[in-house]
Amino acid sequence: MYHLSLLEERIQTIYTGIGITEPGSWDLELIADRLKIIVRYKTRSSVAVKLLGMACIILDSRLSKKKQWEDFSHELCHHINHVGVQYKLPPLFRELQENQANAFMYHFAVPSFMLKNIKLPTTKREAINLISDLFHVTYSFAEKRLDMYLRKLFSFKYHAFLIQKNKEREKISYANN
Repeated sequence: MYHLSLLEERIQTIYTGIGITEPGSWDLELIADRLKIIVRYKTRSSVAVKLLGMACIILDSRLSKKKQWEDFSHELCHHINHVGVQYKLPPLFRELQENQANAFMYHFAVPSFMLKNIKLPTTKREAINLISDLFHVTYSFAEKRLDMYLRKLFSFKYHAFLIQKNKEREKISYANN
């Protein structure tokens, strides 16, 4: 059993709100259009900005499509969750925002509510390749996202196991009294 976190639920709400529920049924431009975000490609680092009050994400045109999708997911967090000019913020607050954007990026680019409905191959390499292909992310990104997903999944299973063992101990304890 896999329970979505608040972040994962929020991302599911964003996707379902724009009519996307299956992996591979979208592209960056479609999502940007449905979220009313302007996307521009420039030979510079990716960034989220406001242009005349409109949300705009500038993506590095030198990057692969997969890397641009990862950057879009990161910059989308800044657009949705953060206000102001980041470089004017104190360093620790800027670091916090970057950490939030990185967490959002992994969950937005490869949403858990979609990932949990996929039958993953038995080998890690095949699972990583499948995630990379289905969600249009780089191999290294897919590997990290799979590790995050499996850690959470196994923690739920381990927690359920511990609860069951605790119940068994209680039964034995009551039977001996």
